[in-house]
Amino acid sequence: MVQFSTLTSRLSMKYTLLLFFAFSLHSFAQVRLPTNEVGQVQYQELVKLPDSKRPARQIMEQTQAWSEQHFSDVPTTEQQHDQQNNILFIKSSYPINSQTVRYTLTIEAKFGRYRATITDLIAEGDGLTLPVQASSSTANEINRSAGGATASKTLVEQTAKQQADLYRQIDKSCRDTLASLKQTLTGK
Repeated sequence: MVQFSTLTSRLSMKYTLLLFFAFSLHSFAQVRLPTNEVGQVQYQELVKLPDSKRPARQIMEQTQAWSEQHFSDVPTTEQQHDQQNNILFIKSSYPINSQTVRYTLTIEAKFGRYRATITDLIAEGDGLTLPVQASSSTANEINRSAGGATASKTLVEQTAKQQADLYRQIDKSCRDTLASLKQTLTGK
């Protein structure tokens, strides 16, 4: 009986270590964001509405009402509506930790459907303005770009982890914005 409990204890310890290793890999893993055909970060959704006969003008009215409510707490949001082509251009931002991520959301309405596209993502913070890349940098990439001149491996790993966390939050924010619009227009 003692041997069985020792075996169970060892297996339990191995699984615990395996889970810890898997979670620590996730925290340092490179985060990849969706891109378009030229490699620019882009979130895009083409949604067919349950009411396939809904006119584009009505979709635009609902979209504008959604945008006024959705962006009400972001005073720097700019909106431009192309009524002739049923397109709404929105320039806004997400506050993420001590940074601001600026982006453009374009919503195009057609009969019974719409396409929403988030592009032009730019991260600003600590006096730096950088375009959001397709994937977060790894510690090795950061070290290589610095020519190996960085003072601390810990600092490089911390920077890579912070960037991966930022990219996860950018991904979540973009997906949440598209999901909010979809829920408003489809009721789902």
